[in-house]
Amino acid sequence: MMVIPSVDIKDGRCVKLVQGRPGTGLDVSSDPLAVAKHWQKQGAEMLHVVDLDGAISGSQGNRDLVKRLVAASSIPVQVGGGVRTVEDALSLTSSGAYRVIVGTAALKDLVFIEELAARIGPRRVFISLDARRDIVLRQGWTAETDEPPTWWARRFEASGIGGFLYTDVSVEGTLRGPSLPAVKELVDRTRLPVIYAGGVSSLRDLVELSRVGVEAVVVGMALYRGRFTLQEAQEACRHAKG
Repeated sequence: MMVIPSVDIKDGRCVKLVQGRPGTGLDVSSDPLAVAKHWQKQGAEMLHVVDLDGAISGSQGNRDLVKRLVAASSIPVQVGGGVRTVEDALSLTSSGAYRVIVGTAALKDLVFIEELAARIGPRRVFISLDARRDIVLRQGWTAETDEPPTWWARRFEASGIGGFLYTDVSVEGTLRGPSLPAVKELVDRTRLPVIYAGGVSSLRDLVELSRVGVEAVVVGMALYRGRFTLQEAQEACRHAKG
């Protein structure tokens, strides 16, 4: 299981919010590119970059910064936040993004996702399933849909995508640990890979997520708060199934 450091960008800065609420959590750095380079030097195999302004409002104010970060990275970068059109996704992949994560636009239009997967390749498109109390959210976690993650997973399975990014919003940034039963239910009920994010606080959390069967875990607050190092996390995951 891969451990993917997150680089969340708001107003041009690297931050780490609690449950997506502006003004909470950590103001990590005024230089997201330097943060990305730090994780590369620490041995990251991939980066997870989110344009928080894009996710909430669709703003493109951070897009050039995201593109520069992607272009400067020597490892794969998956990018989410504000990807609303095929052109948005193509702009990112042409800058070197390995994968795009699509949420709000995907929940509105299945045909859009099918077209996107056909244009850039299925392994390069993941659907973001961000859930609170087992209901998937949209619009930067500010509005609810009517269905749980497993329902949406079934809806998208045949659309040509590569997998899902499942975030437990209720614990995101809180260091309270993941809700393993919810993660396991999604993993067990889809044939596609699942990347998990939200609440990771310890090496034990990573071991348990690995045993549940997720392909990778996005980790932010635990790394930035120094709960463990990236190397310790990678080592724990290597031995998780031993």
